[in-house]
Amino acid sequence: MTKVWRLRIDEKTLKRANQVTERIGTSTQEVVRIFVSKIARSGRVPLELDLNNDDLVLDKERRNKLLASLDDSEGW
Repeated sequence: MTKVWRLRIDEKTLKRANQVTERIGTSTQEVVRIFVSKIARSGRVPLELDLNNDDLVLDKERRNKLLASLDDSEGW
């Protein structure tokens, strides 16, 4: 069984992402599927955030502020 996801993303951000993924011969949607599959297979998020404090993941408030700063949409 598969699931359909819906999400909000700023149009400019999506356009930039689409341009990048098109250059490598794929789509943004496919890259998201690959990303989620890799998380499921590895049990970790295949993304490194260059942070000086390793306990960021444990501090929900600080983590949410970081995620909000990375998101240029108005969904926060």
